[in-house]
Formats: sequence, structure tokens, C-alpha cells
Amino acid sequence: MSGTAGCIQVFDLVLTAQAPVFIGDGKTILKKFYLFNKRTHKVSILDEPKFFALLIQKNLVDSYERFMLNQGGSLFDFLTRDCHLSETDWKPAVRYTFDAGAALDAHHALTDIQAFIRDTSGRVYVPGSSVKGALRTILLHQMIRETGPKSTDLKPDERQRGVIPEEAYLHGLKLNRKKQDDMVNSILRGIQVSDSMPVSDENMVLADKWDCQTNGTLKKVPVCRESIQPGTKIHLKLTLDQSVLKGRITRESIFRAIESFDAYYDATYSSRFSQPRSAAVTTIKQCLFLGGGAGFFSKSLIYPYLGEKRGLQETAKIMQECFRQHNHDRDVALGISPHTLKFTKYQGEFCPMGLCKVELQ
Repeated sequence: MSGTAGCIQVFDLVLTAQAPVFIGDGKTILKKFYLFNKRTHKVSILDEPKFFALLIQKNLVDSYERFMLNQGGSLFDFLTRDCHLSETDWKPAVRYTFDAGAALDAHHALTDIQAFIRDTSGRVYVPGSSVKGALRTILLHQMIRETGPKSTDLKPDERQRGVIPEEAYLHGLKLNRKKQDDMVNSILRGIQVSDSMPVSDENMVLADKWDCQTNGTLKKVPVCRESIQPGTKIHLKLTLDQSVLKGRITRESIFRAIESFDAYYDATYSSRFSQPRSAAVTTIKQCLFLGGGAGFFSKSLIYPYLGEKRGLQETAKIMQECFRQHNHDRDVALGISPHTLKFTKYQGEFCPMGLCKVELQ
């Protein structure tokens, strides 16, 4: 713990990526707007104003327009082979460069890239809100396990959105007695998570997406994400205000909740899948799932709230309504929904997306 001031407890929260971690900013980098160097296996993202200034300087605007209108082709080949530019020419127009990982290679067509969130200076960071959201899930899971469901069914809007009535567990402060769902009543007001320290582009990698069936069969999905690479430490601050929490949530209870959720995830979900060949040896212990691509089960509490049988039925309905082409009507017969486990490939091994080891110092 880095410091206390009365009821305020401040901890160093360190997340160590066990697999690629992706938190998107909603932007997509089109395949003709980045450079992929097959020799160095690096991806370079361009500063658009500087790049267009380069095209004007080299009198290449018309050639570039033709390149963009043509089907296929890579920007790297266009600049080096067609325009005879060297790295010295275009390097000043590069914003940042990182490893292409297993997502791109010299033998397959390029794909669009989902961009990681960055601050106003262009540096990668992990928003505190994303980490607090992951903590919210594991704390709610623990509350459900301890007190049981607050009702025997979900309301229609809750069923449609795939959520549970969280206010019944979290909104116990009674500061606004007329409106229970007012956030002022939430005990999570006592938990604050800072944005992380910046993550270097040297610690970034492109991550692809694979769906693993229950029998261990893998299918590659055409998705490519800027991600924090495994082994990277993500540094944040966690503040617990015990004047609000009153001992209900502590450092120790957070770790108990993490361990409980990890055990539940393994027993109820991941154990239903055969591990694919070349799967990394991954132990889900004192870990949380962070960011996009981690899968529905890591963020939903329908199973623990309704129980495994009804949770399976409700989740299968939600999946079928949202993804009608993915055969989720068969999920109940398979005994698990969603019926795919989300993997990515890193250094030749398949690993679950978004997995992070948690330390509180």
C-alpha cells in the first residue's frame, strides 16, 4: 500500500499481461493506411498530415489516388517498389511502429487493424474505468455467491441486454432514498482506479482472433487488434475509501473475489472446452480478464445469478438473437453458451485474450 490518509487507502495496482490485451478506441486503421514491412515484421502507423505532405512534396498525389482506387496492394509496396522511396523518405511521417505478431505475415492479404486507445500525446494507456469494470464483475460475482439471487427471473430489458439487477447488490448507501438506481447509492463510489501509466509502443503487438469449439477445433476470425503484449506490466493506482465502503470491500476481499471468479470461470466455462493443439499452459489464478475480445462469459453474470441450467438457456437465447448466423440454437444441447472460447496466437501458442495477473502493493 503506497499510502493512507484516514479512511483513504491507496494501493499500487499492477496488472501483468498473461496474453495480449486490447482496449479499443473505436477507430479502425484501414489496410491501405499502414505500412507492413515483411522483412522486419513491423507495422508502422502514419501521421496523416505528415504523410500527405510527403506525397505533395514527392509529387505522388495522383499515383496515391490510383493506388487507393485499385483492389489489393500494400502501402509499403506502393511506396518502396512503385514510388522508389526509402525508409529515410517516409520515416518522418510515421507516428509509431510495433511488432506484427502472428496477425500478419508475408503469405496472406493484409487486414484492417482495430486501434488501441491512446492519450492526447498518442501514448497507449489502460483506462481506469476498464479496470474498475473488471473489478465490478468479480465483486458482483462474489456478492451473488454469498447472498444468492435477488429475484427468480430477469426483467425483459435485462434479458435483452444480458445483464442482472446490479442495483440490488451495489446500491445500498441510501443517500437518495427516492431513486435507488441513482449512482450516488452505489458502494462502488468508494473505489477509484486511476488511468495507467503510459505503455511503450515497444510493448505492443498485433493480435489475431481465433474461435475454439468445444472439441478444441480452431477457426480464425478476420480480426486484427493493437494489443499490449504478454509480460508487460501495467501500473495503476487503486483507492479504497473506507468511509464509503466501511470494510465491505478491502484489499483482502478483492483477492478473495478474484480467486472465486477464476475458479468459477474455470469450472463452469473453460473446462467445457478441449484445449487446442499448441495451447499455452495458462493458469487462471489471481487473474482478471480485461478489455475486448475476452468473451461474453468473462463479463456476464447471468450464469451465477440464474444457476447453470437457466443461465445456459438464457445465454443461448441472447446469443441467438444477437448472432443469428452462429448456430447458438444448438448451445443448450452442447451444454455451454457461448459455444466458442476466445483465443489469440502469440509466439506460436494459443492463449485466452485479455488475461492479466493482479498484484496490489
